[in-house]
Amino acid sequence: MSSYERLLVHLKQDLHRGEVLIKVRRLLREGMVVELFSQGYSAAVEGSTLFDHDRRQHAVQSVLRKLEKGLQSQADKLEHLGVKAGADVSWDRDEAEALVRKALRFQPDLVLHAPDTHPDLMHRLLGAPDWRLLRQCPAPLLLSKKQQWNDRPVVAAAIDPFHLDDEAAELDQLILQHAGRLAEQLEGQLHIVHVYQTLPHSAIFDEHMVMDYEALQHKVQHEHRERIAELIKPLNLQLDDPCVHLLEGELAAVMPEWSERTGVDVLVMGSLARGFIDRMLLGSSAERLLERMPCDLLIVKPDSFRCPITEF
Repeated sequence: MSSYERLLVHLKQDLHRGEVLIKVRRLLREGMVVELFSQGYSAAVEGSTLFDHDRRQHAVQSVLRKLEKGLQSQADKLEHLGVKAGADVSWDRDEAEALVRKALRFQPDLVLHAPDTHPDLMHRLLGAPDWRLLRQCPAPLLLSKKQQWNDRPVVAAAIDPFHLDDEAAELDQLILQHAGRLAEQLEGQLHIVHVYQTLPHSAIFDEHMVMDYEALQHKVQHEHRERIAELIKPLNLQLDDPCVHLLEGELAAVMPEWSERTGVDVLVMGSLARGFIDRMLLGSSAERLLERMPCDLLIVKPDSFRCPITEF
């Protein structure tokens, strides 16, 4: 997989723009196309009874021109680094939809977005912008936390070869491809991680199974090792390589601690479409980890993904 060539960067007014732009510069390669995007909206302007239609449009354009001027200033600085850079703004109440529509028009290889944090359940049920963006963005989505990447960033691919359908199995290959692509572009280190759970002893009711509990656990561990070994063989990697990690436990509990201990800068994960009830009660692995992870997340969707939002 070649390096990322088309980068869409969502620059907000009130979030760590400086940190995001530093990461953008780390990703730059000669000939790259970078589009800086910002969404503006003011309920006061939109709903004011003091404006007629023409004055309201004038006020909207005034806000957007100010946004675009700031973006264009940053785009000009990027062009001096040997890339083609542009700036675009939109007037939209819905931040997530505005960015998804822009992605549909621009067709980026990668979208860079700094998420807010919404730890409470209510935001999740109501569909906070970051949650919806994670589910709806048609391009690979790099969720940039505030901390900067190390000089030689650690990029970890989180894979799970125990899938029941071809779409999910295809996703593992994409995760590995994007993790390798990002690690190469950042001149970093590629790691591969798989988290699995064995059956709790308390869940065994059959007395014969209880007696053979240790054998069952060993069988589960052996199956996971075999699947991972098969998946990483094309990368010329083996299970005992220091960059390959098999972790036992619950994903949302194990992964953040391991990532911090290992010094992971970007964790690459997959995201599959789920129904509303599943999203409300369970969420995807990426959603459950969004606020818990100390590092950035790169979210990849299968090629079969169909965006629920239209371009215009």
